[in-house]
Amino acid sequence: MSETALKKIEKLREEIRKHDYLYYVKASPVISDAEYDRLYRKLKELEKKHPEYDSPSSPTKRIGDSPLDGFRTVSHRVPMLSLDNAFSQEDILRWAESSAKKISFQEGYIVDEKIDGVGVSLTYEKGVFTLAASRGDGWSGDNITENIKTQKVIPLKLNSHEPPDIVEIRGEMFITKTELKRINSLRKKEGKNTFANPRNTCAGALKLLDPLKVARRRMNAFFYAAGAWEGSKKPSTQQGLLETLEKWGLPVDKKYEKRRRIEEVFEVFEKLQASRDSKDYETDGAVIKVNSFAEQQQLGSTSRSPRWAIAYKYKAKKEITTIINVMFSVGRTGAITPVAELEPVEVGGVTISRATLHNFDFARKISAGIGDKVEIERGGDVIPKILGVIKKSSSGEKITPPEKCPSCSGLIKKDPEGVYLRCVNISCPAQLKQHLVHYSSPGAMDIEGLGEKAAGQLVDSGLVKKISDIYSLDKESLLKLDLFAEKKALNLLSGIDKSKNCRLDNFIWALGIRQVGRHIASILADEYKDILILSSAGREELESIDEIGPVAAENIVNFFSGDQNRQVLNKLLEKGVKPVYSPGSEDLKEKTFVFTGSLERYSRKDAQFAVEKKGGKASSSVGPRTDYLVAGSSPGSKFKQAQKLGVKILSEDEFEKMILGDN
Repeated sequence: MSETALKKIEKLREEIRKHDYLYYVKASPVISDAEYDRLYRKLKELEKKHPEYDSPSSPTKRIGDSPLDGFRTVSHRVPMLSLDNAFSQEDILRWAESSAKKISFQEGYIVDEKIDGVGVSLTYEKGVFTLAASRGDGWSGDNITENIKTQKVIPLKLNSHEPPDIVEIRGEMFITKTELKRINSLRKKEGKNTFANPRNTCAGALKLLDPLKVARRRMNAFFYAAGAWEGSKKPSTQQGLLETLEKWGLPVDKKYEKRRRIEEVFEVFEKLQASRDSKDYETDGAVIKVNSFAEQQQLGSTSRSPRWAIAYKYKAKKEITTIINVMFSVGRTGAITPVAELEPVEVGGVTISRATLHNFDFARKISAGIGDKVEIERGGDVIPKILGVIKKSSSGEKITPPEKCPSCSGLIKKDPEGVYLRCVNISCPAQLKQHLVHYSSPGAMDIEGLGEKAAGQLVDSGLVKKISDIYSLDKESLLKLDLFAEKKALNLLSGIDKSKNCRLDNFIWALGIRQVGRHIASILADEYKDILILSSAGREELESIDEIGPVAAENIVNFFSGDQNRQVLNKLLEKGVKPVYSPGSEDLKEKTFVFTGSLERYSRKDAQFAVEKKGGKASSSVGPRTDYLVAGSSPGSKFKQAQKLGVKILSEDEFEKMILGDN
């Protein structure tokens, strides 16, 4: 009987996967919604009766049981690089001529659309979907697995008899124009603000901490690249990869074309640009890639961009309108941006009523004022840009920078060698949630349970108006918030109390001073050994320290010169926070570490820095001289190599104990 049940379950799963593919990828459904729902309900009933046949790749596993506490950071096995942009045929010809010095373009070029979406990386292990990550900084991103699983356009199991052991598949998630209209129509009925454009809506959905809400946004995707590929033969060309991805059941943009000569590429570009407005999704250019993977490898990459691909951007859409007012926006990093309120105008099918003036230097340069007629451009950005003044108003009012932060009335300083005015108040309401999450993060004050969602509720409820307020929280106040039951409240309070005894370098980094990362924080701790002495240091004194440049020095002085920050620092110390100087040790001197897989509590850079802080060395490859391999989830080929060479393999917990000296 059990064997029969398993066969029924597997047959239903395969049938539902097939219908998901036909509906969401091929747009060619062959059964009604009612019939699909019947199959789905039948599968759920069988799985409930037979929990022993539970599978993470089942179509019923798309949505988790509860909201997420926050996103953890995961490392990409192969970096997700950005593309260099070209804006003219001359730019493209220069790129092709430069490439021709190393390769012969034996397989020509592949030209496809540049989707204006959100970059993601999917990991499949032996054909089963295990991880989704955002692009992030290219080296690591947010773990958005539970959100991506809700989208039926993404197969939870590849349609392949011999899938790779591990493969990272890269592409763009996006929301169609039709879907945006549907979402905005519902939001209007509910009395909520509507979303401005598809890309912003998609990006916002993927950042939601409740997968149930994500599931209500119907996303699409196109996949076009692979990162890590282990355990089977990879196609030899970009065209072959696209054909393979499609066979596996992943959505691929079929509008790509292969061309032998670079001059032929321009014809494809013109055709794609001419048809862009007729599509139900946003595009902002074409991507030109060397087709041969062998030749791609010959060309290589810079630290941020591949040399074998380039984005040829469409001409931006422009219109003329009038500035009717200017407001000041305070971003999450404290940057104050002048934003023009405009007479509404349609640009490329979207009504624009606001546009950024970039910064006050730019507003001064173009002599923009209220009442002026200006040219605006919509080139795929969330907030369109003002390009320049077309006609000055006779009674135009100049745009004057604020003297204090519009959000908190705090101290404003101009970026050293930069163009932005910034609020340096650590407790500025516009920045407080981000500061609180950073302050509590691993490597800073390491307060478990104080992630994005908890920080949001603490700030929104008014319980935390400045960082130091977390040390005044009590159980009764926390239990009034939706997020906290008794155990969670007690755990958070315990973590907050534990954080009072901290290392000085961690505390300096936790303060969130611009351009003071962990390494610079460690240097400052070694130099001053006391937070109050550091807070009184002058610019010249700081610049005299090796590795502290003029920009970092000025940012440090600006931070501690603000009255609000001084008050918060004093309050933290009054509440019992005791940053103690802990000199670096040589516990790991002459020890070499290699990292593989995704670590939960450390980014790859932070883990390497922790090793170097203890006198050790971090390497990118396993060899006879490797002492330790630190293995996170989904380890790659380095794991097998380490086993083969007899290298000691550490879990993340074992690594952390070694770093913290708790062994």
